Order: sequence, then structure tokens, then C-alpha cells
Amino acid sequence: MLISKQNRLLPILAAMVLLIWVLVLNKSCVNEDADSVLLDSVPRASAPDADTPADTIETLTANVAAMISELQELRQANVELQSDNEQLLQDRDGLEDRMSNRIDDAIAARDQPQDDSKALHTLSKRIDALSDAMSASFSNSGASDIPVGLGLNGNDSTDQWHWIEPLDSSTAESGSGFLPIPKLDADRSSEWFKPVNSAPRPAYTVPRNATLLGATAMTALLGRVPVRGEVRDAMPFKVITGHDNLAANGLTIPGVEGMIWSGTAVGDWTLSCVTGRLESVTFVFDDGRIRTISSDDRDNQGGDANRPLGWISDAQGIPCVSGLRKSNAAAFLTQRIGVGAMEAAAEAAAASNTTTVLRDSGAITSNVGGDASEFVLGKTLSRGSQEIAQWLLERQAQSFDAVFVQAGARLAIHVDREVTIDLDPQGRRLSYDNATANPQSHRLD
Repeated sequence: MLISKQNRLLPILAAMVLLIWVLVLNKSCVNEDADSVLLDSVPRASAPDADTPADTIETLTANVAAMISELQELRQANVELQSDNEQLLQDRDGLEDRMSNRIDDAIAARDQPQDDSKALHTLSKRIDALSDAMSASFSNSGASDIPVGLGLNGNDSTDQWHWIEPLDSSTAESGSGFLPIPKLDADRSSEWFKPVNSAPRPAYTVPRNATLLGATAMTALLGRVPVRGEVRDAMPFKVITGHDNLAANGLTIPGVEGMIWSGTAVGDWTLSCVTGRLESVTFVFDDGRIRTISSDDRDNQGGDANRPLGWISDAQGIPCVSGLRKSNAAAFLTQRIGVGAMEAAAEAAAASNTTTVLRDSGAITSNVGGDASEFVLGKTLSRGSQEIAQWLLERQAQSFDAVFVQAGARLAIHVDREVTIDLDPQGRRLSYDNATANPQSHRLD
């Protein structure tokens, strides 16, 4: 008889399957409940640090108080700045008044010489009037062509000139002690005192291209360096002629040693030398007669003020005499750079204390947002630096670079125009003592 046995593993497996099904069912139900909760309301994060309305009001109150305090400080700074500006304006007005007074004094001092010149002109008029009156008192109709002097006493009150015969004349009366005084005829007097050989006569000729060696600079040569190709107020100089004077073909020019030449000098900064043009020359004869020839003398051949009589060179023939450069460029540039740096620093200090705001309308406004005293100090230093820089520029406009050659330098004179030296008997002399040394020539006993 077969005995059927039941498998014990099957109930266990069925129980495990049932248990798993129950767990799966329970899990699905729990998920549905959780999903329904999330869909019903949106969770909010907790905010434990959020401010309350009271805290917000207190914060706004503190910020408003701080803004009011800053506004009061800004108003106080504006008041101080306005006071400083008023003080600066007062100082500027005082400075302008002082400068105006100084300018008025300078104008008055400049006008003073004009008053002196007017007084001198009035005095000269009175002297001329007195001279005309004296000339009219001593003049007469019969002796109008007799020259001045001739031994006639100006204090003589007689109305006519008289001729005094010599002592050995036959008309002299013996024993009387006096000489007869015949009347001097006007025609006879004019013929007696008629000048003889009054026309100038040639004495020396310095031809063109002549070279006067051994010349010496009587004065120092100070040649201004041209600025933009122009020399303002060229410095004059003088040269004395030496004894070696070469004309041409080995011929020399005797007797012209010691002539005085004058001209103007121009400096050359690159070559460090001075060039000179000769514009006039003076020669004095042994009897004291003076002969002066200038470049603008129309009586001279080819007279032209723009064409000099000649030029100078050194002893070796170099047409530019070497000298020393004189300039204040280094000091001026140093001062200029220093003033510019001070002005830039002052502007930067003033700008660091200002606030620039660009508004919606496009306007730009600047306000003092920093220390007002530093702003005023910076502006003051900037303005002062500008004034100093302007003064330096005006002072430099009066300065110039030059090349200097000491007096006594050995030079050579090169003549570009013929110089004619004539002896004029009617010309001026250095002294007239020799002409009046003999009393018998102008006074008769």
C-alpha cells in the first residue's frame, strides 16, 4: 500500500510569497499617501534668521539717522568752503589793488621823463629865443657877411666895425698915443676873410677786398644766437685797425693805422663762434680833422644800410671767431619741470577730494566729497604754480643765448666796399685850441 507524503517545502514557499505580497501592497499604499501629501501643499523652508517688521523699522531708522548726520557734515563743509572762497576772493582783490597801484606808479615814473623832456624843450626854446635876440642886437646892415670872431669884442656897444691900421703904417700919428680908426668896408671885409681851398681833397683810399691785418677787438664780441632766423637787438662792437694793411698785388695802405670800426655781432650756437659785420669807420687826421663813413652814407659809393662796409675774421682767416657759449637753458628747464610737477601734484590732490556725478540728463556735476581743506590747499598750490610758470615764460622771453669773445682778440678786417677818406678843410676837428692859441689872430691891440 502506497503511502503519499506531503512536501513540507511548499507551505513554506506559499507563506513566503504571501508575506512578500503583503509587504509590496503595504509599500504601495504608503507611497500613495505620501504623494497625496506633496500634491496638497507646497512645503516651505523654515527661516529662523528672517527679520521681523520691528527689526526692519529699526534698521531703516538707523540708516536715516546716519544719512542725516552725513548731510549735516556736508553742509558744514560747504559752509567752511564758502568762507574759504570768500577769503581767497578778498585776498585776490587786495592783490589786484596792490598790483594796480604798482602799475600806476610805474606809469607815473615812465611819464616823468616825458615831463622832463617837455621842460628841456621849453628851456631850449627860451635859449634859442635869447640867442636870436642877442644876434639881432649885435647885427648891422653893413657887416652881415663878416664871420663871427676875428678879434671883435662882443661887449663892444658900437654900431659899426672899424679897421685899426698897423703900427708901422704911415698914417699913424706920432706922439698922440692913439691910432686912427678908419671904417671897415663890408665888401673889403668879405674879400679879406674869404676861405681859400675849402673843397675836400682826397687823402686815402681803402679799396674793396682790402684786408687790414693785425686788428684788435676794442670791446668784447657778444653775439646773440638767432631765434627763428631773427636776431633782436644785435650787440655792437668796435675794432681798431692794425699796421699791416694789404690792398692788392703786395701793395699796402700807409697811414690808416688806428682807424676805429664799429659793427654788430651775431652768434652761431652750433659752431660756438661770432660773426661780425662792419657798419661805420672813423679816421682822424694829424690836424684833428674827423672823417666818418657809414654803410648808409649816400655820399659813399654804393651807400646801402643793408650792405655793410666789411666783415671780420680771426687771425687765421676763419670768418667766425670762436668764443664761449652762454645760456640759461638748463636752469630754466629745471625750474619749469619743477613747477609743472608741483602743479600736477596739486591738481591730483584737489581731484582726490571731489566726487563727479553723471546724471540721467547727461549733465556732469562735481562736488567736494573729501576733506575741504585739502581741496582748497590743492587748488591754491595749483594756481600758484600756474602763476610761477607764467612768470618764468615771460622772464625767459627776455633772455637769450649768446656766444662771448673777450676784448683784445686778434682779428682781421675784410673790406667789402671802397672807403674813400677825404680831408675836408671845413670839417670838424677834435679840438680848436690850436686855432685860437695866437691872440693876434683874433684880437688887435
